[in-house]
Amino acid sequence: MKKCPFCAGELEDRAVTYPQKYKDTLIILENVPAEVCRQCGQVLLRPDVQERIQEIVWSETPPKRMASVPVYDLAQVG
Repeated sequence: MKKCPFCAGELEDRAVTYPQKYKDTLIILENVPAEVCRQCGQVLLRPDVQERIQEIVWSETPPKRMASVPVYDLAQVG
């Protein structure tokens, strides 16, 4: 089994939800194939998956659906 480059934990294949910022917009990609560390939770994407994400984001194709995302500013939260 592959080892995490950050903590040496075991990596497992999973489909994850992956946030990506593009042109000051947060984009959420679902069902992204990734390797996830069972110990620290680090998410690793293969280069071909990263390229596919770029293609999708840069194409500016209309999304499957829209979602509202809450935003917190830690500098202003008391």
